[in-house]
Amino acid sequence: MGIAFTEYGPYWRSLRKFCNQQLFTASKIESFAPSRKEVLTHFIESLKEAAAAKEVVNIKFNLKEIIEELLYMVGVFNLADFVPFLGAFDLQVLCL
Repeated sequence: MGIAFTEYGPYWRSLRKFCNQQLFTASKIESFAPSRKEVLTHFIESLKEAAAAKEVVNIKFNLKEIIEELLYMVGVFNLADFVPFLGAFDLQVLCL
């Protein structure tokens, strides 16, 4: 069970401590900057194209797609999580 659905107590505090020490460090967050920039750039380009074509854009739908893809990517088993040097090869074609 994840931290979001765990009752407050010793287990929750240990999960929170782990997240603060391992997941929410400046270096870990910074490591995702290229991915965030790529997604944002693609999103802005699609908005520019729609504006040039004078189309109405449903931003809620686009954000929903992005969030769904993010949740899929986070939940997928990634061999590179266990054998780090394989990450450079993207054997599972997880980076679209």
